Amino acid sequence: MKNSYYFFLFFLTINMCWAQDFTVKNYTVDITVHPEGYFDVVENYDLNFEIPKHGIYRIIQTEYDLVDSKGAEATRKIRISKIKVPDYKFEAPFDFVQKLQDNLEIKIGDKDITLVGPQHYEIKYRVHNALLFEDSQIRFYWNIKPEDWLADFHQISFTIKLPENIYPSKENSFVYSGDRGTATTTTDMQFYYTDNEFSGTSKSGFISHPGQSVTVLINLPPGSVKEEKPFWPFWDKYGWVFLIGIMLTAFSRIWWKFGRDKRVIATTSYYPPDKIDPAMVGFLINDREDNSDLIALIPYWGSKGLIRLEEMSKKGLFGSKDTKIIRLQALPVDSPSYELEIFRGLFGDNNNVVGTEVLVSSLKDTFYTKMIKARSQLKESAQPYYEAESKKMQGIMYVALIALAIGLTLGGLFFWGPLAAVAIVGFCILLIFVNRFMVKKNAKGNELLSELKGFKRFIKVAEENRLKMLLKDDPHYFENTLGYALAFGLFDQWAKKFRDLNIPPPDWYTSTSSSSLTMNQFSKSFSNAMASTKSNMVSSPSSSSSSGGGSSGGGFGGGGGGSW
Repeated sequence: MKNSYYFFLFFLTINMCWAQDFTVKNYTVDITVHPEGYFDVVENYDLNFEIPKHGIYRIIQTEYDLVDSKGAEATRKIRISKIKVPDYKFEAPFDFVQKLQDNLEIKIGDKDITLVGPQHYEIKYRVHNALLFEDSQIRFYWNIKPEDWLADFHQISFTIKLPENIYPSKENSFVYSGDRGTATTTTDMQFYYTDNEFSGTSKSGFISHPGQSVTVLINLPPGSVKEEKPFWPFWDKYGWVFLIGIMLTAFSRIWWKFGRDKRVIATTSYYPPDKIDPAMVGFLINDREDNSDLIALIPYWGSKGLIRLEEMSKKGLFGSKDTKIIRLQALPVDSPSYELEIFRGLFGDNNNVVGTEVLVSSLKDTFYTKMIKARSQLKESAQPYYEAESKKMQGIMYVALIALAIGLTLGGLFFWGPLAAVAIVGFCILLIFVNRFMVKKNAKGNELLSELKGFKRFIKVAEENRLKMLLKDDPHYFENTLGYALAFGLFDQWAKKFRDLNIPPPDWYTSTSSSSLTMNQFSKSFSNAMASTKSNMVSSPSSSSSSGGGSSGGGFGGGGGGSW
């Protein structure tokens, strides 16, 4: 009995913390999308205060983390302007304060006045930078009722007015309601399409509870609205430009000493460096751990007799080709860590099992974690070829640039305003990005780079007579250099030089659609296989979608509100 009492008391306390003591009886939203790239919002609330309240507050989320179609992450900052609340006192942040916050709060009411019973509120504002511009369409994606409202909404209506000659329809207009992530279009509303307007009204019995949202997604044709692009008047703010000039000068001098490579003259070479795999070669030639460098290990392992590749025919009329990778031998245990990471990721940890097979298509959305780890290991393994002092200075510069970004941004905001702060922090971020490349090869690295440049140049300009001589000395010359050409990004150019030399393709690559490949067939097939392999090995999962590709709570306009 005592436990039941404490449970009831806890439950009552939770409900008292969340209760807002008001209900929204009717809520309407009218939005006008302008061809200039912004839209105006008018929200009307008919609500009832069960106990005396000063008013309500409206929170609008202004910063969002977005992921594009390629999986790249980005932060989007929208801006709210022209805020009006007719017939009520209200508080809203200034424009420059809004830039420093993730949410905008509109607090409506008078601390000296309390209200009870039925009330009506109208909130007007303009939204900037909240349209998603893609190659094939422009997306209006807005939560007309966001999930963080601490009250029940019993009736919801909306009207979206688009620019002239833009006609909404069932094919390009979608509405989602319910909990966050609901990706199926709602059946709780009735929709109407009139010329350039899209409107909807919730059906009888509809209630949107706290934690639930109503989201509208409209796909507009390209060019129907302009993309707003801010204009920064640098010439009016010479003070912070002077600071940027000082930072640029100081960074350039440090770069000149710790980041500038010595001039390396290419040494003519017909062979890749001894005991260095294509992944490391690919890194050292441009100081970057690219995915293509790691993919180049596949033909390298093929030439070593460790694996075999088999091109699989299409399955069905609309199917696509696949590639099977078959393990023939175990990878030596003293191989570099990044090689072991990729090899074990493909075939598992049991190196004694021969004949293990894996389809490239099965790596999609799962293997990318192995690639991320292997890239990091490749970078670490390359450090003996670089100056340790440059590495140390690179770390010091990261700390210094972050400190400058904080200190000078605050100073710029105080002395010259928000534009100066944005410019300074943006320049510091640019220097932080450039600082990634402040690496300098040591004598060992420069000697190897000279050899790599010579070999890369030979791949580009090699003549037929020279190749014939090399093939005479080593009949497997082509397949032994294939992985390196791939790491240089020169595979097609390299393979083309061997098409007329009457040599067979590598025996570790076969195709189910042809009993014997010609060099021409091999080069095309292998190039496509490597492109597909790279695509599958680096792809990461994205959230599923249906209808118009949206979901409840997934658009801009996040936030909510409550009473006070």
